[in-house]
Amino acid sequence: MSSRVEKRGFKVVAATLFGKIEVARYPTLEQAEWRARELNEEAERSPRGYLQYLVQPVEGSAGGE
Repeated sequence: MSSRVEKRGFKVVAATLFGKIEVARYPTLEQAEWRARELNEEAERSPRGYLQYLVQPVEGSAGGE
């Protein structure tokens, strides 16, 4: 019996001058987009060095296959 569990969903990442930092994961695209939009609005009011929050699909599996 295979113990392979696929990870699906979307992640919100903060794009910085030095790379990307994962902020959160959500099961649906709508949830991730809503949170990224909310974080972008907050970043405009008080910049902390993040250029933009982006939504990306989660890739890979927990089983390492």
